Amino acid sequence: MYLDILEPVLLIGGCLVFLTSIVLFLRRTGNVKAVMMFWQADMVLTHKEFLMNRIGITIMFMGIVLRFFNHW
Repeated sequence: MYLDILEPVLLIGGCLVFLTSIVLFLRRTGNVKAVMMFWQADMVLTHKEFLMNRIGITIMFMGIVLRFFNHW
């Protein structure tokens, strides 16, 4: 079924978009400590990085919801 194929595509695609936003932040600032301590408010993202970050998280969340839907 096509939903079984879409699930890993969403999970991997969302992870790649999320990691791309982190790489853009690292290229711009070089602040590895802020990435490692992500629960602190040291990461100041640009608008583009922030959008990519949230879009990546949303796509991964859709993959997780689809996983529950597929196995229900």
